[in-house]
Amino acid sequence: MENFKTLMTFMFPTELAVVKSKLESEGIECRVLDEYTVQAHNFLSQAIGGVRLQVAESNLEKARLILEENGLFSESKEPEQSKVEKKISNPEFQKNIKLLLISLVTITIVLGSSAFIYLYINRPTDLELLTQRNWCIDYIVYKNQEYVPYTISDKVQIRLIGECFEKLNFQANGHIQFPGFNTSRINGNWKLENNLINISQIDTLDFLLERQYEYKINQNELILNSDSLKIYCSTLKYGYY
Repeated sequence: MENFKTLMTFMFPTELAVVKSKLESEGIECRVLDEYTVQAHNFLSQAIGGVRLQVAESNLEKARLILEENGLFSESKEPEQSKVEKKISNPEFQKNIKLLLISLVTITIVLGSSAFIYLYINRPTDLELLTQRNWCIDYIVYKNQEYVPYTISDKVQIRLIGECFEKLNFQANGHIQFPGFNTSRINGNWKLENNLINISQIDTLDFLLERQYEYKINQNELILNSDSLKIYCSTLKYGYY
């Protein structure tokens, strides 16, 4: 099979129509490479070297003479680049873009790491969460039975939706106050040590509340857990002590 050689290149398929038609009218077989690729994606023309018109190697000189006689021949050359394309293909520009991307990635990593370290270092301690948050007891589980606190008060209470009256108050001075269970509020002392919360000197329901608790705490939830009692708390959305 005879080899085909590239005679001319064109930026777009429409540019080769007249040339191809003339050669075929002279009995010269033509082949067109990458016509459909460029037709579907014009922006690829520069990247793949344009649309190539090829003829058999034995007809190469004849085809060139025919086109020259009809003013249709021009030396094959790379499709002309736009200013933007020239800028993008410039090695110095590509180097600068690469350095810029590396710098942006580095800055992003540094800022992200710094923010994480800052938040980690400045995260509130358990003691701060216990004493500075407003905790509401949602319910307790005692010997597998669930109970909801209800504080009795001499004052008239207007209970609004979204506001909690059953508050658990850890005070920085070591005093603690529980809501009542069909009683008035319950007072006692507390101490945080060795990752345990010790509750003592409870004035009411001491058999129930006076014990040592393991705990889990975050910004929104507190769970106190002992051998037979669990106290489930959440942060208050409304109201303060």
